Amino acid sequence: METLMRIEDGHIFSDEDTIFNIKWKVNDLKNQGYSDQDILDFDYCEGWCVYASVFIEEINKNNNMKEITTIDYDWLTRLTGDPFADVGGYVIKYLMGKHPEKEILELIDYIAKIYVNKWEGKINPFFLNSAITQPAYKGDVKIKETIKYFNSLINETTTCEEGYCRITGRKTKLFKAGRDNSLMSGSGTFVNFHHNFQFGMMLSKEMIIRMFFIPFGSIFIGGRIAIIQSNSAEVNDFFVKRNCEANLANLATSSSEGVLKSEYGIPANALFQFVDDLLINKIKEATDEYRGVSLGLYHFTNFGASPEIVIYKLPSSIFRFYSTCQVATLKADWQPFLLSHYKNSKHKGAKYNAMTSSYEITKKDETHQITFDDYKLWRNIILENLLNGKSLLRLFVNWGVTHKFNFAIIEKYLINVQNMKHETLNKIKELALFLTNTDEEAIKKSIKALDGYKSAYELRRFFLKNVVAKNYKDGAKETIITMEELVYYLFPDDVFWKDIRDILLFAIYQELHAKNIHVEAELSSIETEETDLNEN
Repeated sequence: METLMRIEDGHIFSDEDTIFNIKWKVNDLKNQGYSDQDILDFDYCEGWCVYASVFIEEINKNNNMKEITTIDYDWLTRLTGDPFADVGGYVIKYLMGKHPEKEILELIDYIAKIYVNKWEGKINPFFLNSAITQPAYKGDVKIKETIKYFNSLINETTTCEEGYCRITGRKTKLFKAGRDNSLMSGSGTFVNFHHNFQFGMMLSKEMIIRMFFIPFGSIFIGGRIAIIQSNSAEVNDFFVKRNCEANLANLATSSSEGVLKSEYGIPANALFQFVDDLLINKIKEATDEYRGVSLGLYHFTNFGASPEIVIYKLPSSIFRFYSTCQVATLKADWQPFLLSHYKNSKHKGAKYNAMTSSYEITKKDETHQITFDDYKLWRNIILENLLNGKSLLRLFVNWGVTHKFNFAIIEKYLINVQNMKHETLNKIKELALFLTNTDEEAIKKSIKALDGYKSAYELRRFFLKNVVAKNYKDGAKETIITMEELVYYLFPDDVFWKDIRDILLFAIYQELHAKNIHVEAELSSIETEETDLNEN
């Protein structure tokens, strides 16, 4: 006699019928986008968990063998060149590696639950009025509406049209992307923002899915979201993987409350700290393989009525120079130079102590020490000038007055960043040697004169009177500056005359350090005004 099992009032089924109904129900819930755990919690009938878990495992195995036919899986992770889509793609790639058993809808469900249950839906700077950030939806409704939306994308039951995706350029089914499901794309209310008065940016379903994963691979810097894009896939992967791992670590300790927050509030500090991590943990140094690495930091908010983005570019020339300065032979001189240029308005008068690598400030006859963990959050003019394309030359000069400094650093800066010729540097070093082969009073006069010049004309006169004429008067058999050297190396069309002047001053001070000669000659303050090329 068959065992009977009651499903609900008025309906009694055999074991065989019960198992068939459980299997059908599990399939139905799977198709609706419910997660495995939600299905197990459904408790449809007696014995539900036992049989449902078996059918879930069977369905997952089949899913692994048979992917969703309406999704192009390659486009979920391949590089596109779009910084936002690429971050989302790297997150998907990372999670697929961590959870190979999960289908893309399950990964969406997995991330949605983190956003809602762990982060309390605090992804407003990314998505405006999405199912998760919409105040009208509460708790699990946010997750269910999110899954419902992505199901409609994958099954193509929501409004779509045939065309070319704005990110991939690929001809496929396109769906509307606005501020609720993509970043910095404009609002559907302002149709004139988009091509052909469309109601949003028209993207493939794969690109919209990628956008949803961006928060998990991003980081807050100073109250705004930041992502990094590089021309190196390895660098991009390193940035996103680092953030994903940090998020998972925080989730494991129940300390994840939202998007990762950088300890740095200043973009320049945060970007160069990332470069430091990259050099230490990934590529070690800018070898030939990484000589061309460049970085871009996208600092933005998509929140409310004031979406805004600022893009900071770190070209390969700066990356190469900065990474070269981390080599042991140069770092001993570079590090004190860099660390001594942190400033903070709340700690005016703080002085850098190279012996302790800390800042010291005296208040009420008490000296307080500020360690690196504190002052690394201050502004640093070296980092900001490197990031903003401003010259470091005058900073090098002022530092060189009181510090012996490896000339190789300034050579690499001038050659890699300023594109200066080797011949120019060699000639300047020769002139510095010439100008310091005299008495201290003459050296002092040369320094004061060079420091006070306001035009290229004055510098040219200095070379002719104080160098060429003096060399001739001293009875030298050969001229110290030829016509070719004057025109092509000391006053080339592509170099500021003040740069030549500053390099010469730096070289003079380095000669004085080498000869242990001390000259009392105070330099003027750092120049910040814009300078014309070789003005007369």
